[in-house]
Amino acid sequence: MNMKSLISRGGLLAALLVLSLGLSPRPGLAQSPAAPVLTPIQVAYLQAETRRIEEAFVQKVMLISGASREQVLRAIPAKGRLTDRLPRIYNALERDLKAPLTDEQQGRIYAAEGERKQALKDLPAQAAAR
Repeated sequence: MNMKSLISRGGLLAALLVLSLGLSPRPGLAQSPAAPVLTPIQVAYLQAETRRIEEAFVQKVMLISGASREQVLRAIPAKGRLTDRLPRIYNALERDLKAPLTDEQQGRIYAAEGERKQALKDLPAQAAAR
């Protein structure tokens, strides 16, 4: 027997063991619960509430910072961007407003972001319950 057949046989045995024990080959897959299947009405609710939550965040940041809607929207990184959201928002607002945000303003924006994240996290369960 050569080394190649031992490696492939070992890999095959490991895969069979994982499958026979019902284990997930990747650790994160076995722990994540199945996402609920939503009806079209529930999906529409989810989308509308997501827009409402995002708009509420924009309005809060406008009120806290004194920035215009366009400035706030420009400050928010695009979905999927690999960047830290809050530092990007702080920097962009400070650049547009030509003044630094106070610690209080940054704290209030941080709290608004926490509320936004929590509301978005709770949303799928709320949609499934409708």
